[in-house]
Amino acid sequence: MKKLKSKRQIFHSEADFQFALAWEIQREYPEVEARLEYAYKIGDKLYHIDILVIHENQYIPIELKYKTLKKSVIFESEEFHLKNHGAQDLGKYDLLKDVVRVEKVLQDHNKFVDGHIIMLTNDPSYWKKDSKENTCCADFSIAADRVVTGSMKWAEHTGAGTMKNREQPIALMGTYNLKWYDFSKFDDKRNGQFRYLLIDVARKTLFFNTPKTE
Repeated sequence: MKKLKSKRQIFHSEADFQFALAWEIQREYPEVEARLEYAYKIGDKLYHIDILVIHENQYIPIELKYKTLKKSVIFESEEFHLKNHGAQDLGKYDLLKDVVRVEKVLQDHNKFVDGHIIMLTNDPSYWKKDSKENTCCADFSIAADRVVTGSMKWAEHTGAGTMKNREQPIALMGTYNLKWYDFSKFDDKRNGQFRYLLIDVARKTLFFNTPKTE
């Protein structure tokens, strides 16, 4: 990410971010293979991994999120017109669900050695603590320096429409101290700064049953 931000400070979309990061990984580590949208099946469930880094039969899955507030920027003569994604409660849930996904693939087979989850955003509501207490998504906060672990669920007063297709609690096997890092800054407005959250999942720190090896 440090190498990437010296070349690209903003992206058109999540797919643009995904390709740029995979390309930078490949440039920095020419001995590895970086795959996009790698499909991996566990039981009857198919997981699509945003970036899979392969090196000597060791696999490193990387899941990405790119959430933006509306912003128009000209960077190095290129125009960027970002959408307002909103729905931050769902964005937080989905980010933590990606952590669960990475934990599950690391648990499934010992060729998966480590994993990473990255969210890049210019929306401060992701890295700042919510000013309101008892929000419907309080459990899913990903604010800077928060520690997340164990089971997290929607508050009792959450409407069915809000959590549609996301009703299940989030259950993490590991414990993660959430650290945000500066990526780029275009102005002093609320949506003028990009920061990223990096969550590292180390297979050796997870507590699970003996993994499959076949």
